[in-house]
Amino acid sequence: MELSDDILIPSIYRIYGFNGTVTVPKGEVTLRVSDGEGYLDTLTTFCVVDVVSPYEAILGRPWIAGIKGVASTYHQRLSFPSYREVVEVLGDPHVARQCVQIDIQQNEERRSRQRREKNKAKEIRVGEELEKALSQAITTYESGEQEIL
Repeated sequence: MELSDDILIPSIYRIYGFNGTVTVPKGEVTLRVSDGEGYLDTLTTFCVVDVVSPYEAILGRPWIAGIKGVASTYHQRLSFPSYREVVEVLGDPHVARQCVQIDIQQNEERRSRQRREKNKAKEIRVGEELEKALSQAITTYESGEQEIL
């Protein structure tokens, strides 16, 4: 959206993702949400996070309740009253499936990266311990030789 971070208001909560990850928000911003046709025009507070995600925005229950909407995840529909009629927003099951697949892939990549980093840190620690033990052994050996001389 190319908005400046200067407009963000500090956020006091954490976001728990579908895959169990915890994200600390950069902040919050209130923006006008409109469909361009006059059916929907409301102020909405967005929580801004700096994460790679297949989703551009996730609208929560307070927002849906605020527009007097009824959401059906199973049918991928959101219905809400407007001053003209009841409006229905339809989801795309193919796009939803792609979003889930991307989210799963990103989670697997993150876990794989964490495992690699953990193994690398373990290898470094083992190497340092081995180096320390060898150094002590050499020091002990050399001091023992000097005592014999």
